This record gives sequence, structure tokens and C-alpha cells, in this order.
Amino acid sequence: VLIQSLSEEFDLDLSKKHRTPAVPNLTLQKTEDGPKLDEKDQSLYRKGVGKLIHMMRWSRPDVLNATREVSRFGQGANPAQAQALTREMKYCVQTPERGLLLKPTGVWDGIDKSYKFVVKGVSDSEFAKDIVTRRSVGGHTVYLCGAPVMLTSKMQRIVAASVTEAELIEGCDCAQDMMYVMRLMTYMKLQVELPMLLYMDNQGAIDILNNWSSTGRTRHMDTKVKFARELKEANIMKFVWVPTKENETDTQTKNLHGPDFEKCNAKYVGVDKYSSGGQTGVS
Repeated sequence: VLIQSLSEEFDLDLSKKHRTPAVPNLTLQKTEDGPKLDEKDQSLYRKGVGKLIHMMRWSRPDVLNATREVSRFGQGANPAQAQALTREMKYCVQTPERGLLLKPTGVWDGIDKSYKFVVKGVSDSEFAKDIVTRRSVGGHTVYLCGAPVMLTSKMQRIVAASVTEAELIEGCDCAQDMMYVMRLMTYMKLQVELPMLLYMDNQGAIDILNNWSSTGRTRHMDTKVKFARELKEANIMKFVWVPTKENETDTQTKNLHGPDFEKCNAKYVGVDKYSSGGQTGVS
């Protein structure tokens, strides 16, 4: 219904097929100077963003990062940001059969209380993405028996001083969400396999979390690091390095090119067969 409303309420030129919801490697930035949308177009912009936020939250995790970007300009959006919104809406209209994929591994009979559920997390960050605030973008996914139950793409609350710090911040946020899932399962008298595995693609962050030594460069991150280390020492969580190319949350922190975008989203998005559908162009 939402996809249909995008077609009916917005003037979308569907002659060109978009393979991704946003232009690869593009980062939208706030501008003080230059043209701005008038009141009518700004209202329409907010309306489109609202629809995309709902889709992003409940059924379309493939537009997480693109929606996060356009949602930052509810006031004073410019034509370039409006164009980015239009592209994302066109992508959604052109891929109506895509959606959140829930395909859990393992089989539970609903009776055996000794059955152990598997909770896994994957996190990633994009360092200093915002050129004004220099905050990093973080994204993570929490899986329950292979099915994604929590997905995020957000601007981090504090400024990280390095790539490793940005990864630590997001890794700790992911660990908190994994603990929430574990406690929810425990509350329902169900068991979770320990240690839970959290995958990160930054070796420096992994080394810091797996060692008790602390240097002056990480003292201001002490609380987050100690929180994660205590989970490791209690055998509740284990931090594992994963190559960037195998980290599906990469698509939640940056706008990727088509092949990488499809590869990352295949982990938690039911993807229809890609076809230009007889249309004139592909981007």
C-alpha cells in the first residue's frame, strides 16, 4: 500500500531503473547557502520521508542508510536532497517484491526447554561521515537463529577520534542489543547458546576488546570497553574479526555500488531477480 501511495502521490519518472536506493559513495550534507525547497515542496519532502521511515523500520532494511540520510533534512532541504529522496522512492517502486527476509536456522519443537537459541551480532561504522559535526555513522544487525531481529543505521552520538573508536562505539551498541535479546529469551524461560558471537571488521577494535591492557589513547572510551570486556570474561560474548567484504552491515553505513549492495542485502532481504524490465537505463 505504501509503495502504491508513492506512485500515486509523487511525480516519479520510472523510465530509468535504479539498482540501489542512493547514488554510490554520495553523502548528503547540510548547506547554509544556496537554493532551498519552498514550503509546499518541503511539506511533500517530509511526507515522503515519513513513508520511507515506516517501510525502513518494518519491511525494507535495504533502504536503511538512504532513509537515514534524507531524514536529516526535515527543515531547509535543498534540490539535491529532494533528488536523493526521489531516487529512493523510485527504487522502492521499482522493487516492490523486496522485503525483510526471515529464514531462521535450526528447528525447535516448541517444547524442549534445553534447546539453545543462537544470538549473533554484526557491526560496522563509517568514520567521520558528517563533514560538519565529524560524527561517524554506525550500523549493526542482531540475528536470532539466523533471522535478523534488530537492524540499525544511525549517526553516532559522540565524535570518535579514530576509526577504531568508531568501531568500538558501534560494537558496544550492538552488544547491548544482543544482551536485550538474550534477556528477553531468558525471561521466556528459553536458553541462549553462550558465548554469543559479535563480528567486527576492525582488528584494532577486536584487539582492544580482547585484551585488558589500556593506553592513554583509549582511556576516554574506558566505560564502553570495560562493559564489553566483562561480557567476554563472563563467557557471555566473544568478539570475532570478519573481513570487510563479508560484513553485511557495510550497506547500513554507506551507499554502495550495485554488486556490493546486492551481496550485503542478500543476508536479510528477500531479493527479487534483478531485471531492467525493458526500461531504458540502469544506475
